[in-house]
Amino acid sequence: MNACTNACILRVMAAKDKVDLQIRGVPVKLQRRIRVAAARKGMSMSKYVIQILEDNADRPESINEWLDLVMSLPPVPGYKPGEATKVIRAMRDAIDRV
Repeated sequence: MNACTNACILRVMAAKDKVDLQIRGVPVKLQRRIRVAAARKGMSMSKYVIQILEDNADRPESINEWLDLVMSLPPVPGYKPGEATKVIRAMRDAIDRV
């Protein structure tokens, strides 16, 4: 196979990793806001919406789901419970004295 054939095969294979998604009933005002936001970022509306979906697809749906996720993480090395509270109180006390 030559380089052109390989490139064509790769394009066809890459195309199979994507699908078209149509969203019906989008309010006109929302579509305009998306268009403006995408333009501000120099992106197409499609790329902008894909970025929003990627950023939010794995986001926890509730505070309880988020807490479960946080509690499942390993502890932070060197963290001492209550240490941040002491630092914040000391900073507030210093501000109150000024």
